Amino acid sequence: MLSHAATKVDLTTEPEVDPVVAHALRQFLRESRVDMGELAAAAGIGRATLYRRFGDRDRVLGEVLWAITHRAWARLWRASRRRGVDRVVAVLDQAMRDTVASPALRALLERDPETALRVLTSRQGVVQHRLVSGLADLIGAAKAGGPDDIPAAKLAYAVVRLAESFCYSDVITGAPPDIDAATDIIRKLLA
Repeated sequence: MLSHAATKVDLTTEPEVDPVVAHALRQFLRESRVDMGELAAAAGIGRATLYRRFGDRDRVLGEVLWAITHRAWARLWRASRRRGVDRVVAVLDQAMRDTVASPALRALLERDPETALRVLTSRQGVVQHRLVSGLADLIGAAKAGGPDDIPAAKLAYAVVRLAESFCYSDVITGAPPDIDAATDIIRKLLA
């Protein structure tokens, strides 16, 4: 099974994606339900092997969403000419805007909001864990730190939870997503 633990987030190159996850990513981007039977057939493996390797559908979906996020962060990080906190905030701001504008993610949130939020925001899933780890890496790479008495991992956790709240507020509370407010608060947290 793929590891729950995140490795260092390398933002200098395009991340590699497992072939099964790549096929699931194509399904997801077509705004289709990620189908485990189709994935197994496409990979030329049995369903039991697929489940042993990845766990369940939520895990595969989490790997897909992380692959999208990791690619976006790497692209945004490399493209940014900003430095320090400004660079971290610029990457997060655009990543949140891309998240909110993603037709495939919007389709998942509308079709199955409980699964979407569970996969995106649960501490048991891969997405939130890797977002926190990746953001801690971004903070470290930018030498941004926020208040000196808050470890980077805890600061990253707070920022990720804040970003989730503002990106998915339409599903959580019925209020429209507000990326401007999220970015403003994040900038103040990291300053």
